[in-house]
Parts: sequence; C-alpha cells; structure tokens
Amino acid sequence: MKRLVPWALLAASLAANVALGVTVSGRDRAGFPSEPLIFSKVNLNADQRARISSLRAEIVAHRDESERRLKALRGELASEIAREPEDRSAVDSTLRQIADSQARFQVAVVDHVLAVRAVLTPEQRSAFEGIIAHHMQAGAQTHCGTEPPGALPSP
Repeated sequence: MKRLVPWALLAASLAANVALGVTVSGRDRAGFPSEPLIFSKVNLNADQRARISSLRAEIVAHRDESERRLKALRGELASEIAREPEDRSAVDSTLRQIADSQARFQVAVVDHVLAVRAVLTPEQRSAFEGIIAHHMQAGAQTHCGTEPPGALPSP
C-alpha cells in the first residue's frame, strides 16, 4: 500500500495539469499554445483578454519552474534506483518530493482556473466550466497534445 501512494499522487496530478490546457491554445517553446484556448471559445472583452493573458503568464512561469524541479528530481530518482546497495529510504524520499512538487503545481493550476473564472461574467463562466469539465473528463492526453508537466515519458 505504501508503494501505491506516491504513484497515486503522481497520477492524480496529471488531472490538474489538464486544466492548464484549457487556458492554453498556437504553441509556445514547450509545445503549449501561444494563446489561451478560452480566447477562441468565449467572447471576451479587451480587459478580460489582458487579465487572462497576465494570469496565463504567471501559470506558465510556475509550470516552467515545476518542470525544471521535476526534471532534477527524476534525475535523482534514476540515480537512486541504480545505486548499489539499494537505499529504499532515499528512493521513497525522492518520490515524496516528486509528489509534493506535482501537488503544488496542481494547487497552482486550480488557483489559476479559479482566477480565470473570476474574470468572467456569469454567462461566460458556464462556457468556461464546460471547457474545464470536458478536459478533466477526457484526461491528460487532451492537454494540447503534450505530456503534462511531471508526466513520465510515453513508452
């Protein structure tokens, strides 16, 4: 059971990463769209576009930092797994750090989605919530065609 907890946390974090794809749609250097998807799905005024663009810049910066940290942690994990003799406590510690980092990003994504929602009118919110629900139900692979931050590479 203890071994399942870190993996369960890793899997749960993927769902939150999907939500980031909702406010993302062209593609930036990491494969994310250059314009938030909401811009093409919801009729926004100029102020709303500016505010959402600012929010997006914040979450993208957070995503980039999260990706850097997770890359370093995955490197540590690979080294720890290969270590002789095996040090299970070091492996478990790094797995917890990975899960914690992904959980922090998940919280940031939810905060971002709520902040975007707060910019919208009640009429616009229903369309936005529909986009969010679709992405959350479809799963992480709809995340703009890219692996979500922290996801393990595809085989």
